[in-house]
Amino acid sequence: MEDIHAPEAESSVIASCLTEDNADVFDEISRTITKGDFYDYKNSIIFDCIGRIINSGQEPNEVTLTEELRKINELENVGGLPHIFEIMRSPCTSMTGLTASKIVRDKSRARQLDRMYKLKLENLKEGLDLADITSSTESELRKIMADSGESNTLEIASKELKERLHSILDGTYVANKIPTGIGHLDEKLDEGGIGRGEVCVIAAPTSCGKSQLALNLVLRASIVDSIPSLIFSFEMPANQLAKRITQTASAVNLRRYVDKVATPNEIKAVDEAIDKVGKAPIYTEHYVRNIDDLRSKARMMKRKHDIKVIVVDYLQLIPFDSKLSKHEGISQASHGIKQMAMELDVTVILLAQINRTGAMRETGLVLYDLKDSGDIENDADIVLLMYPHGGDVDTCRETGSDGSSYLRMDYNVAKNREGERDLKGHFKFLNHIGRFQ
Repeated sequence: MEDIHAPEAESSVIASCLTEDNADVFDEISRTITKGDFYDYKNSIIFDCIGRIINSGQEPNEVTLTEELRKINELENVGGLPHIFEIMRSPCTSMTGLTASKIVRDKSRARQLDRMYKLKLENLKEGLDLADITSSTESELRKIMADSGESNTLEIASKELKERLHSILDGTYVANKIPTGIGHLDEKLDEGGIGRGEVCVIAAPTSCGKSQLALNLVLRASIVDSIPSLIFSFEMPANQLAKRITQTASAVNLRRYVDKVATPNEIKAVDEAIDKVGKAPIYTEHYVRNIDDLRSKARMMKRKHDIKVIVVDYLQLIPFDSKLSKHEGISQASHGIKQMAMELDVTVILLAQINRTGAMRETGLVLYDLKDSGDIENDADIVLLMYPHGGDVDTCRETGSDGSSYLRMDYNVAKNREGERDLKGHFKFLNHIGRFQ
């Protein structure tokens, strides 16, 4: 394309790599660009040859470059010695080489963007699905704009750790965690909650309230602390979610409205809860085509609403390519969700189905009981296994000291990357209002 290339910058990059004591320069430049970023194919071949020369332990210069080009029968294809001597007349300090490499990189990105958008326009004209085009565009755009030239080091992380430890000692430290709001559970988690960039898997058999537990966490985050949350709910539509959330927030069973026995105080509590829920920064999505589509929607919501908590309900319902086995599809989704948590710096609550038979064991559920893929355990930072006391929902009902009835749900923090694992406890699940204590 016209004007989307920089011949002077490309020559300056190569000239800088061919100066004396330049191996470090090449290493720095190769972190920013690759041979594929050059517009001129001759320069791409030369840059690749310089890399091979350095990897063989030789010094790159006009002589070794000429020998290497002859060896692979490319000397004449790049214009021979005249082209090499022409390049060597370009500015060739380490600083100009690094600056020029960034220009080459930006021009390469511009060309890739131009090609991508032209292709997407053709896809639209061909009648391909708009949602599929949007999702693939997001993914390709991220790949194009990814900056491989900057490497993370432990310097910044070490400084942050030092500051954190000192602030803990002097009592000024505030944990950057999302608390669950359930005291006995938060005590078992590192610094009292779930961190940003972390994935917390809540795994339970069907009908044990794992979706409701996740809603309890969202209510705590969004209504109490005004933290923006996004719920991917593949089983419940928005109106059903609103009903459940309102019932939990008000502590009133909405069945009382149907039976026409709601008291004035209950009606007031429900009205106030509806107002709070309506104003809370809680957003929902109910359909995705695959894990890439889910990540695309999450990125969009992050940009629009600065989402900090994402609930995925649940993992096994994320569609995957029919060419993959179920194990491969679940693994792909699990990896994608962990990458999403780190990329967006958000807390992810990932719900997962679990084998019911494991809950029947006297010792309760273990990590092995996670269905379909061991990668769920590998990708998670925290795994909370929840199951009815005694192994059966129908027989785990108990009565509290105040006479209230609840389901006793045992749990095990079976994985806790930043803390102690295999910590057990139990919830009181007030299933008539959807609250966990």
